[in-house]
Amino acid sequence: MVGLVRQGLACEACNFVCHVSCASGASICPMPPEQLQKTLGVNPVNGTGTAFEGYLSVPKPSGVRKGWQKAFVVISDFKIFLFDASEGKISQGVMHVTDMRDEQFSVAPVLASDVIHANNKDVPCIFRVMSTQLSCPPTTSSMLFLADSEAEMRRWTQVLSELQQLLRQNRHCNRSVYMLKEAYDNGLPFIPHALSAAIIDRERLTLGTDYGLFLVNLRTNDVLRVGDCRRVQLLLVSPEAQLLSVLCGKNHGLRIFSWAELETPEEPGTKVLEAKGCQAVAVGLICCGTTPVLCVACKRQVLCFQMAATHPPHRRIKEIQAPGYVQCLDVLGDRLCVGYPSGFSLYPLLNEGSPVSLPHADDIRASAVAQMEALKAVEVSLSEFILCFSGFGLYVDAHGYRSRAQELMWPAAPLKLLAKKVFEAHPLSPFSSAQVRALNPEGSLCTFGSEKVRLTYLRNKGADQDEFEIPQTTDNSRRYLMRTRHKRCFSFRITEEERQHQRREMMRNPSLRAKLISSPSNFNHLVHVGPSEKQRQLQDLHLAQEEKKQEADVRMRCSSLSEMRRPSPEGHNGMTPLGSVSSRKDHKGPLGRGGGAF
Repeated sequence: MVGLVRQGLACEACNFVCHVSCASGASICPMPPEQLQKTLGVNPVNGTGTAFEGYLSVPKPSGVRKGWQKAFVVISDFKIFLFDASEGKISQGVMHVTDMRDEQFSVAPVLASDVIHANNKDVPCIFRVMSTQLSCPPTTSSMLFLADSEAEMRRWTQVLSELQQLLRQNRHCNRSVYMLKEAYDNGLPFIPHALSAAIIDRERLTLGTDYGLFLVNLRTNDVLRVGDCRRVQLLLVSPEAQLLSVLCGKNHGLRIFSWAELETPEEPGTKVLEAKGCQAVAVGLICCGTTPVLCVACKRQVLCFQMAATHPPHRRIKEIQAPGYVQCLDVLGDRLCVGYPSGFSLYPLLNEGSPVSLPHADDIRASAVAQMEALKAVEVSLSEFILCFSGFGLYVDAHGYRSRAQELMWPAAPLKLLAKKVFEAHPLSPFSSAQVRALNPEGSLCTFGSEKVRLTYLRNKGADQDEFEIPQTTDNSRRYLMRTRHKRCFSFRITEEERQHQRREMMRNPSLRAKLISSPSNFNHLVHVGPSEKQRQLQDLHLAQEEKKQEADVRMRCSSLSEMRRPSPEGHNGMTPLGSVSSRKDHKGPLGRGGGAF
């Protein structure tokens, strides 16, 4: 059972505990004492159950050289859960999760060369678990575990190997919905300091840092510093109006940039004067998805603006007073959901109606979320919502009453909640990533890593294509950020000396010479012609056809004029005898019939 506040149900009389979904099948109280004892075992069909648990040691965040820390490890539901136990008490939140359904999952003892900073006496007691980290480029992550003895280490590896074999026999597939891709070269110096990001179009990204707002062209590798924004904390895109809202500054001000202004580095953008000191911002679409809106919260006051490609780009349409300090804003259709401690309120944006409190004050769970932080509201349907608090999430109907007995249990303290087109919530698959930071509200862009920070793209496997053109990345690109003639324009590319060095290396290796030729771009493919192909009749483009026709007309006029001026040897009237014409037709040149010089 995993949960921060509560994990299931417990009987007040006999202390029997079970999941919420298992309560209907529980035996009648009092429960026999032998059934109260926790048993270890896994259901081979669906994988539920706890296979093994115990104490192990894992490396400290600084690495094996700094030592090991105690952890409580649970193998349950084909996942490995790590709980921090360094202070003698098991933490409530999960420290790390590894999914055994991963295609790259493996477990094996280590060699002395794998852990060069560990003590020699500890090497026989260490084993390693491998799993997928990035799908593109393919990279794996590893986790080291130190057991108390070599026999205990072998017992852990045996249990994990048997479970992996059980997975293969029952064909438990990987249930992950998303895959991680590296979005850009990790050598860009702004990536480790990124606080926010946004996708403008298929060729442009924006990055917000403490130092300013930067526009990155993925095709040309040009970087522009836009405006004079400092500490850019949030970037919100409104594609319908082609506007970018920027939350920045020490005083949490809001500026709006049009997409054309992003290409002008000196453009300061439009400042929203009413949004000074705001703590929550949201954008969305109303009127059946035709009108973009911007909602800003300043303490308990919420201001709503209609956005358009005009000057100024925003116009106030509504003002709302929330019951408490606003912690989150979510545009749900034509309604605005305002979150504050202990609850949410649903306000109509198109008319003057009374708000709906979520959850309802008469609901028994309203007291359970008292003083909990409101994180996000998700619309499942027109009559059902998921209210996400810092402790757990719950389902409510349009009136605020409980709609499902199921609750969403967070395995660890949530840093940020992201949702898109939700119809049901189930735990699927975790990512083996360290220090993850979501950069945009959609959650598609994030950074992770400690030693090497990467900008990654969270791609839905069901999507037809990526949201932007992801360039080919490598860990050794040797690119540098070079300043151009303009002080706000930079070029992220390799130096000329490095380019010449790479060229010499490629010329030495015949298999790498093909990389000297860049991929084709901006062309129309007509037909392939190669050395082994027969000569084909190529169809020229429209412009080439017009030029060819004009040249043919000029040659024809010149040829006609020369024939008229040339004296005829056969007669004085300029006519050629028929016999001469027929003899010339039958004449064969040196190349045979139809031959001629090219």
